[in-house]
Amino acid sequence: MLRRLLRNRYVLPGALLAGVGLMCVLTLSPGALAATKHSSHAHSTTSTTVVPQTGHAVITTPGGTHFVNTKPTVTPTAPACKRDAESIGYKAPPNSGSPQDSSYLKCSHGKVVEYGTKQSIIYKLPPSSYIAAGHRLFEENCSSCHLSTAQGSAAAPSLRGVGPATVNFWVTTGRMPAAAPLQVEAQEKPPRLTVKQANEVAAWINSLTPAAPYIPTVKVTKANLAEGASLFALNCAACHTITGAGDALAYGTYAPSLHPATAQQVAEAIRTGPGNMPRFTGNLSDKQVRDIVAYVTSKIEHPSNPGGFGLGGVGPVAEGFVALLFGVGGFMLICFWIGDRSS
Repeated sequence: MLRRLLRNRYVLPGALLAGVGLMCVLTLSPGALAATKHSSHAHSTTSTTVVPQTGHAVITTPGGTHFVNTKPTVTPTAPACKRDAESIGYKAPPNSGSPQDSSYLKCSHGKVVEYGTKQSIIYKLPPSSYIAAGHRLFEENCSSCHLSTAQGSAAAPSLRGVGPATVNFWVTTGRMPAAAPLQVEAQEKPPRLTVKQANEVAAWINSLTPAAPYIPTVKVTKANLAEGASLFALNCAACHTITGAGDALAYGTYAPSLHPATAQQVAEAIRTGPGNMPRFTGNLSDKQVRDIVAYVTSKIEHPSNPGGFGLGGVGPVAEGFVALLFGVGGFMLICFWIGDRSS
C-alpha cells in the first residue's frame, strides 16, 4: 500500500505543500520570530556590540568577554517647583513631557510631586512612604549588579538620575531583574515584582538623585485614534512594524512586540527611550503621546479580523503569501487529482 501511495502523482506535491506551509507557520509564530532575533549573531567568533541599557561596548573574542564604558555619566538636576524654562535657556513645545513646560504643576515641601496635562497625561512622583520598602527590595533584587548605592558596575548602568518612569518600565515589564545580566538586550518576561513594589523601588532610587520623568497616568478616553494611527506610522512603525508585532534590528537587538504592553508602559517607553528606542521628550506633546497610547492599546493590541484568520496580525504581505501558497497549491492538488482520476 505504501509503494502504491508513493507512485501516486499528487502525493509528492501535497507533501511539499504541507512542508512549506508548516515552515511558514513556524516562521510567522512569535516564538520563532523571537528566537531568530536573539540568535542572529550567536555564531560569530569575534564581535563588538554596544549594550543599550548599560552603555558599555561588549567585545566578545574566543578568549572571553570584555566591557568598555562608552556612555558618559550625566547627572540631571532635580525638577524645580517653578517653570524656569527661560532662565535655563530651555525652550520646548508646551506639555512635551517635562515639568518645566507642563501646564499643570503641583508642588509639596519644595519639590514637584505631579506635572503634566490634566486632559492627557499626569506624571506622578511615588510617595516618600515607599522609600524604605524600596530600599529593601533594591538590596534583594538589584544591588548585585547595580551595587548597593545604584551607582552601577561593569555589568549594569548607574540608575542615579534616570527618573521613576525609567525604573518602573524596566521592572513592570519583567526586563529587570535580568535573567542574564550580560546579554545584549534584556528580554521581556513575567515581572518578579508587583506594580506597587516597582513603584517602591523607583521611589528609593529617585530619592538618591531626584529627576524626571515621573510615572505617567494616561487618560485615553478623549484620545483621537486617527491622529494616533498617523503618529504611530510616522514615529514607531519603522521599528515595531505597522502591526506592532516587533522586528529585528542590528547587532542582535530587536524592537519588541507592543501587544502585551499596558498604557502606562507605552507612555513610559516614549518618554524614557529604553534600549535602542529614541527618547521622545520635547518633540511629542502629552496629547500626541496620549493618542499613540490609545491607538496601541486598542487597534494594535485588539485588531479586528473581518472575514478570516488574523494570522497573528503580521500584516497583509504575509497574509497574501499564505493565501497564495495554499490557494494555488490547493488548486494544483485538485488538478492532479482530476488528472489521476481521468487517466
